Amino acid sequence: MKNQLHIKSTLLIGSLVFAATMFPSVALPQDPDAAIARTRPKGTAVAYPWAFKKGTKTARITAVKTVEELIRRANYASVPGTTAASAWSAIGYKMPVVGSMPTRAALRAFGAKTRANQILYGSVTWRTRSIWVNLGPKTISTATVNAYVYDVRQNKVVFQNRNVTGRSDEKSNGYKVAAALLLTPIVTAVSGGPATPQEQRAVQIALGLAFRGWVTPYLSIR
Repeated sequence: MKNQLHIKSTLLIGSLVFAATMFPSVALPQDPDAAIARTRPKGTAVAYPWAFKKGTKTARITAVKTVEELIRRANYASVPGTTAASAWSAIGYKMPVVGSMPTRAALRAFGAKTRANQILYGSVTWRTRSIWVNLGPKTISTATVNAYVYDVRQNKVVFQNRNVTGRSDEKSNGYKVAAALLLTPIVTAVSGGPATPQEQRAVQIALGLAFRGWVTPYLSIR
């Protein structure tokens, strides 16, 4: 019986090798454990808290969603926004404001409450204005980001990038970086149109640039 099983296994392996040799498009079965390892999250991260100055409500929501995308892009599981907000409220600390970020004690308590490995937080300030181009007005927005990553286990900030700007009318450099990192397309903003899409586009670009140094090392080892 064992000899018969050995013969069948040998024939099966030989058939697969022959098929892969004669027909390159036919791939040998891959190790399922290796595939799982490539998709298994490295841990949990949370995009909270964020401080905002100016900017529409929709632009602020886009900012947080963008950070959550960058978390997933780095192969971390993202803590839902509602869970994060409830946890922050439960630990009893005030929301930060631009220019005054959370203390290490607040971040540590927040990390324990959310069971997150890393906390991505910071601030965004928008400057939206109308400029005259050729024969008509053009609405543009600049988002300035201060980005931080706090590691809960190490109890310290392990990444920071301050005063990073993104302009809504940018079509190269920063735009290309953000477009390559984000999971959803950059918001389309019409010249001379409303402020909200301009602010959304600007903050997507700024955040992509700000967190590039944190995301890309994870991409290279996946």
